[in-house]
Amino acid sequence: MGKQGASGRLGEKGQLAFLLLPPLLTLLVLFVAPISLLAVYGFWALDDNYNIQETFQLTQYRKIANDPLYVGTLLTSAGMALMTTVGALLLALPLAYYIVRFVSPRWRALLVLALIVPGWVSVLIRTYSWNLVIGESGLMNWLLLSVGIVDEPIKLLFTKASVIIGLIYIYLPYMLVPIYASIERLDNSILEAAENLGAGPVRRFIHVTLPLIAPGIVAGCIITFIPAIGEYVVPNMLGGLKGMMYGNLITTAFSNFDWPFGSALSMVLLASILACLLVVGRFLNVNRSMLGQE
Repeated sequence: MGKQGASGRLGEKGQLAFLLLPPLLTLLVLFVAPISLLAVYGFWALDDNYNIQETFQLTQYRKIANDPLYVGTLLTSAGMALMTTVGALLLALPLAYYIVRFVSPRWRALLVLALIVPGWVSVLIRTYSWNLVIGESGLMNWLLLSVGIVDEPIKLLFTKASVIIGLIYIYLPYMLVPIYASIERLDNSILEAAENLGAGPVRRFIHVTLPLIAPGIVAGCIITFIPAIGEYVVPNMLGGLKGMMYGNLITTAFSNFDWPFGSALSMVLLASILACLLVVGRFLNVNRSMLGQE
């Protein structure tokens, strides 16, 4: 009986290993291997003839650390990604709450789908369309001039503000979906209990709803901030030189066939993102401890 039980457990482990093998291989080939290659290339260098010197050295990282352009651009990109995350959150939270609480189930899914469908269009096309909106001859300035609010066109294009607007537009669905899912899963009996205990709508939202949907908010902020900090298409088309972000530096390095430097820039960005995630994770753990949830 014992041998049969042991063989059965071994058979189950073998089946589990067989099922996990394809996704693990996919993860290894598409994620671990490219990141490992970037890490290795970052410690190499180019000679005067653009030949790669396959020797361990810190030339690329010294270049990044000694030039204020790269560190400054990384900090600027982090700030712009943070403003993008905050802006998307301020739009997505009330929008998701309104859809769940005030839109009938019949139209709810259709409305969410309408907000997500534009994401199926190419990022390049959606970003370029903002030139027609915020350009000096665009729709926004035409409306402002027609109404008489301004006397001359507002120069918004090719600034940091235009980049943030474009990023919020691109990544708003990333923020909306997890928050919408969290609000939809709320137990109405908890909200009704808070109302019966005398909590008004504002107090109920702050003290009951927000803590319950906090995981969705955190997830939306993370999946918005991470791609936004490394964005290069939107800054390139809407920001110009004034709205350049760290991703543009990486793109330029690889476009110039300087693979070691582009790899080093990429690894610095990856390390910065991981550091931000560690800080956020530590902050959340501290908050849980203060709330007695651990």
